[in-house]
Amino acid sequence: MLQSPGESDITMRYATYSQRARALFIDSLWWTVIVLFVPLGPSTQDLLLAPDAFASTLVLWLLVAQCVPILVTGILWAVWGTSPGKRVLRLRIVDADTGQPMTVRQAFLRTAGYMLTFATCGAGFLWVPFNPRRQALHDRIANTVVVNEYLVSS
Repeated sequence: MLQSPGESDITMRYATYSQRARALFIDSLWWTVIVLFVPLGPSTQDLLLAPDAFASTLVLWLLVAQCVPILVTGILWAVWGTSPGKRVLRLRIVDADTGQPMTVRQAFLRTAGYMLTFATCGAGFLWVPFNPRRQALHDRIANTVVVNEYLVSS
């Protein structure tokens, strides 16, 4: 039970590791479709005509293909309090102390932590099964938790 100032006790049901993994899988599918079908990178013809520019163009394309989805996901967190995958599974990201929707600042910190988690090949996700509130590194940085949307009660 968490006690918020001026509010009644609330019970939050933290999302399990497998729920979070499924949500990430759904988000990854969504982004894969977008990245594959939106022409962000160089065309084959461009690469054949200018092979010297291939390396720098490829690095830029990979940077865009990896960072844009994470940044847009951060914006969705700030606006919806969830990602498309979490929304499908009825999960929500909330303040760890109050259970209230996360702030824009928390969404920003969570996005920065998410980038750090992916930069370490997902090592930040390994905290989830061993943390009582099932927080990943980016959750701890932003002081957020992922909860089952319809199992938060007051």
